[in-house]
Amino acid sequence: MKFFKSLISDFKPHKMGLKKVLGDLEADIMGIIWKEGKATVRDVYEALRLQREIAYTTVMTIMGRLAEKNLLTKEPLGNAYVYTPTVSQEEFSKQVVSEVLDGLLEEFAEPAISHLVERISSEDENKIAELEKLIRERRSKGAK
Repeated sequence: MKFFKSLISDFKPHKMGLKKVLGDLEADIMGIIWKEGKATVRDVYEALRLQREIAYTTVMTIMGRLAEKNLLTKEPLGNAYVYTPTVSQEEFSKQVVSEVLDGLLEEFAEPAISHLVERISSEDENKIAELEKLIRERRSKGAK
């Protein structure tokens, strides 16, 4: 898994999806680029302006910032750049989860673990069984 500079400068737990860790426009842009696989600023601008009023230069600035954060790479194509995600949306999500949980466990291990177990067991008994299975597997690997 590719590691980034810290992905989270501001965690917003009450927002939905990627907007919990990215700005609203950053999340929308990444969603478009993940869906398309690659895109120019013009491509993203055209997709976004169907949803809202937005300036081309704003899209260009945000895509540049996403490249600085190593979420996008850019390659020249004529007078433009083609932007490609550096990781899949799934890999990004896994990295965000790791960063959030690691941060919680560093400072609040006992309440974080307790809440996680409570949350899992209150939603679905099968999930708690799955968690128990993962713990057993982890312990058996450690015993070898």
